Amino acid sequence: MNQMLTINTTKFKRIAYSFFIAFVFWFFIKSEETYTVNLDIPLVARNLQEQKTYKEEVPENIFVTLKGTGRSFMWLRLFNNFYNDDFKAVIDLSSITDEYNFELDSYYKENPEKIVLPSSLDLQFVEVLNPRNVQIKLQRYMVKKVPVQSQILVSTEPGYIDVGMKFSPDSISIGGPEEAVNDIDFVLTEKDTLTGLISSINGSWIILNPNKLVSFDPKKIDGLVNVQPISETIITNIPVQLINKPNDVNVFVNPATVSLTIVGGLEQIAGILPEDIYVIINFDFWNSEKQFYSPEIKLPDYLIEWKDLSPNNLEILVIKEIN
Repeated sequence: MNQMLTINTTKFKRIAYSFFIAFVFWFFIKSEETYTVNLDIPLVARNLQEQKTYKEEVPENIFVTLKGTGRSFMWLRLFNNFYNDDFKAVIDLSSITDEYNFELDSYYKENPEKIVLPSSLDLQFVEVLNPRNVQIKLQRYMVKKVPVQSQILVSTEPGYIDVGMKFSPDSISIGGPEEAVNDIDFVLTEKDTLTGLISSINGSWIILNPNKLVSFDPKKIDGLVNVQPISETIITNIPVQLINKPNDVNVFVNPATVSLTIVGGLEQIAGILPEDIYVIINFDFWNSEKQFYSPEIKLPDYLIEWKDLSPNNLEILVIKEIN
């Protein structure tokens, strides 16, 4: 039994070896035959004028027909990365100032040296299949700075408040075609969500590309999420402002100052001065039959609320001048 198994194994190895040798000879013969193959080739622009850039996107590749031996196409596919610098279609922009339409098939047939193929491979350019034309539009290169806007959603635990995001830097430089750059007023961070915060945290966020034709730097920025405990404090001696007072009367507000309680982030309320709060009496609402008025209160946007105004109502005293 063991002897028969050994004989069958030996016979199988001989048959397999024979098939392998036959396949190698067949492959060698077929690889020397000539084929036409359709494939993508990188499109590379050269000699772009200074202070110019692309107004519209240019294709990264064009679809062409090449002729060559099977072995050459096999090596090209297997070692594609190795041939990067020696496998491309070049267009020369040295004479282009604003706009030009390249008819690619005739362009490369008239300038065959612009189709760069590996010298070690037996390949020839036949024709361009797609796109047949490439419209190159150039425009003045422009650089400007734009602010960074956050797409980071922040929520805190009860008793705490997010008082804002501070980025470093808070603006970045963008560069590209003049029209595209002029249309961009800000750039956005990547989206992120931070929940349940009870203290400030630092992080880094990617800047989203506002336009494929625009370059920008830096690509990533640092930021501080400023979280503070909610607190309150009393502000006194806040001056009362009288608006829309006529010129032919003397008007006085009694009292001339008030006090109130403000609510906000601990560090925010610590820096508030009486002059930062507007207490306003509008004389347009005055009438002789009414003595006391409620003022309008305007707080800085970053504060949460105010309460406990003292006094609640203010008196308007009007004294007419006698000529």
